[in-house]
Amino acid sequence: MTNDETPLDTGEIEDRIDQLGRYSRFVRAGFGVILVAFLLALVGRLPYNLDSVPGAVDAILMPLIFVGMGLLLFGIGMHLHVMHLNVVAQLRRRRSDDETGTDS
Repeated sequence: MTNDETPLDTGEIEDRIDQLGRYSRFVRAGFGVILVAFLLALVGRLPYNLDSVPGAVDAILMPLIFVGMGLLLFGIGMHLHVMHLNVVAQLRRRRSDDETGTDS
């Protein structure tokens, strides 16, 4: 592992980026867990609190906030994944340009 003062070369950057692909799957799995938890709260708590509107809102408010936060985190994760794919494409283009430039 390198420290912050030593600049990374392209190969080290590509190695780190190749390892980051699994995080997109983690983000999706985490979002799936959040949706399952919301559905469990919806099915498990809401029917017992349908006698009054405030009770129903109280029963479902925290799970809704939970899902909202999950959607925000999912969006951030997907944004980072797209940025990662963009960096990979740029590095591959640069590598192919360097290989083409040295062959001539």
